[in-house]
Amino acid sequence: MADSLGKNKGFVSLNILQAFGAANDNLFKQIIMLGVATGGIWSLELGTGGQATISLFFSLPFILLGGFSGQFSDKFSKRSVVIVVKLWEVMLALACIAALATGNFRLCLFCVVMLGVQSTLFAPVKLGIIPELVEYKQITNANGTLGMVSNIAIILGIAIAGVFSDKYKPAFLGNNMLSPELGVKDRALIEKGVELVSDGTWLLIPGIMILVLAVIGLFCAFQLPKLPPKNPDLKLSFSLRGFFGVYWEQFNSNIGKPLLAVAGAFSAFFVIAGIALLNISEYAQYLDVSDTLASAQGAFLSIAIGLGGVFVGLQSKDRVRPRFVLIGGIGMVIGFTVLGFLPKNYWLVVAMLSTSGFFAGLYMIPLQSLLQILTNDENRGRFIGFTSMLTMVGFVTGNYLFKLGSTRFGEHAAPRTYLLCAAVSAAMLLPLKLRWVPWFQRTIDEISSAEVGEPVEGSMGSVSETESL
Repeated sequence: MADSLGKNKGFVSLNILQAFGAANDNLFKQIIMLGVATGGIWSLELGTGGQATISLFFSLPFILLGGFSGQFSDKFSKRSVVIVVKLWEVMLALACIAALATGNFRLCLFCVVMLGVQSTLFAPVKLGIIPELVEYKQITNANGTLGMVSNIAIILGIAIAGVFSDKYKPAFLGNNMLSPELGVKDRALIEKGVELVSDGTWLLIPGIMILVLAVIGLFCAFQLPKLPPKNPDLKLSFSLRGFFGVYWEQFNSNIGKPLLAVAGAFSAFFVIAGIALLNISEYAQYLDVSDTLASAQGAFLSIAIGLGGVFVGLQSKDRVRPRFVLIGGIGMVIGFTVLGFLPKNYWLVVAMLSTSGFFAGLYMIPLQSLLQILTNDENRGRFIGFTSMLTMVGFVTGNYLFKLGSTRFGEHAAPRTYLLCAAVSAAMLLPLKLRWVPWFQRTIDEISSAEVGEPVEGSMGSVSETESL
């Protein structure tokens, strides 16, 4: 009988290090995104919709290096890769401290890019290691649990960023930025070219938090069980041509197969995410609420997505249930459509955004589980790396749909932009209904009828090759 997930030391360690990494990414990124939003300390650097540019900086490594990260995950022990990535995070935390303490915008952008690189290397390992840590029948529950823990961490990171942005941005005068709340004298000095460098020691607080969480994450990485590499003979390619060759290889070998459809459905969701996440701060401006309440919107959304994932895990029991993908898609269409026409009421917006997020959890978790069980052990990392690239392409597409909406919809741009989310959700429903969901279900039925294999040596439960397609 399998141990519960709570007694699985490797899975618990994975949850902790993933949570702290997600908190760090979102704490730092949200501080920068609020800083470039309207009224932020760097609002003049990137102009209207500058959040999309910050998101692009974070996303580009996924597009360029996703294939490379997948190779790492397949060739080496996933435990070893996690340790290296977490060491990188500790060193990067020191750079984040320097960037925040000095208010150097270029250094902040550099850190955003490096956080993206670190997340790119971690993504295939994070998802690929779950079938090596838990048994087949626990995979959906494991994904739902990891998703909930991750979203709680995201909430904390976003919320802390909002508090610091609200409290300190009026006093921040570094980098010659003109805050709308500056006094007449200070504004005049800056306009004359006199650089006023504020005391940035307050920013050491979130910076030190990032460092502490990174160190704890590194400790948890060493608590993962020793796992053998799945494809030690794989020849690494270090050229961009080689990286993109991985993408072509994964695409070409899966044409006409359910796995490619899963990747397509999974990445399509990130078009929606790319619009919705950036629109949160704009909606806050539309509602005339503080950065703290703006971040709270994101927190409620994250909670709802996590609850949706946990619900799917509980309802699925010991199987993957693709029908939840379709239910989630329908729910998102309804939720985002209503968001597009709501009156100016903060709590109504929060309620409907949370509803949409719950259905998003129903949509995502079964697809994530399918990615894990439909890939074989030797190729799982590279396919997940390929999927990560697709998701970031989708996310960047969503970012620029957001920017288009924010400039074309006029004074009601914030609510109307959510209609773009509804349109993308609706576009997903036809292939989901007619082909993808029935296709996924038949494949799951085939897997469920196969004999369950023994765990690999050094893991706490695994899907055998006979169970993978």
